[in-house]
Amino acid sequence: MNGNEEDASDRPIGELANLESPVSPGFLQYFRRKIYRRTATAQLTNFSVRLPGAILVEFLNIIVHLFQVVDGKKGRSR
Repeated sequence: MNGNEEDASDRPIGELANLESPVSPGFLQYFRRKIYRRTATAQLTNFSVRLPGAILVEFLNIIVHLFQVVDGKKGRSR
């Protein structure tokens, strides 16, 4: 391809740019709400999936800590 052929292929794109029409605020608001709704749903799903695991890990840490404290008290009384 030489330079003239590239210019010819770019011309329709430039003409389409001139056909741009303004977008109504209601249309943009509709898509913003849709995106926000999907984002909120994704965050809630992520939270509800990860929360039980996080709670389980914390409970296990508490149990391990309690066993360490009990073992430490047994070691001092001997």
